[in-house]
Amino acid sequence: MSSELAENNMELDTPLKKRLYQLMTDDEKLLPFSFANRIGISKSTFHSIWTKGSTSIHKSTAKKIADATGVNVDWLHKGIGEPYSDGTQQAQHIEVDKAVERIQETVNAGTIDMTMMVEALTIVENYLIEHDKRMHADKKAELVVSIYDLLCKSPDSGSSIISMLKLAI
Repeated sequence: MSSELAENNMELDTPLKKRLYQLMTDDEKLLPFSFANRIGISKSTFHSIWTKGSTSIHKSTAKKIADATGVNVDWLHKGIGEPYSDGTQQAQHIEVDKAVERIQETVNAGTIDMTMMVEALTIVENYLIEHDKRMHADKKAELVVSIYDLLCKSPDSGSSIISMLKLAI
């Protein structure tokens, strides 16, 4: 969906659509269907919500979106309560900030082998695609770093990596 269509579509605002909009990144607000890809719902389901102005969604769809974004399922599904549990959002931001600091320290120290990092990321992405699976972003990042560490220690650790992927996903 182009950004022009996204802007024109805002006239079909519903409370559900407004809640979803709060969960989107800035890029997803311009290209809303990328949100569906990130959270793992079908484009047809998202199309019904976003362009046809659906006012409700199945509880299972709400659960999938809530799991991917960290929001309370009741808030997303029915608008009941607050988007995040007490402290959940703040705790997530603190953890992300700490992770970013650790990564920045490692990058500044020049200790990341970018070739290995790209390989680790590619392994995880390909596995997810091949098995039609999705992961929450923070768990996916942890898995990529674990595979990166394993690759750095033993580049021929294919069976260990496959075992790690099966356990993590």
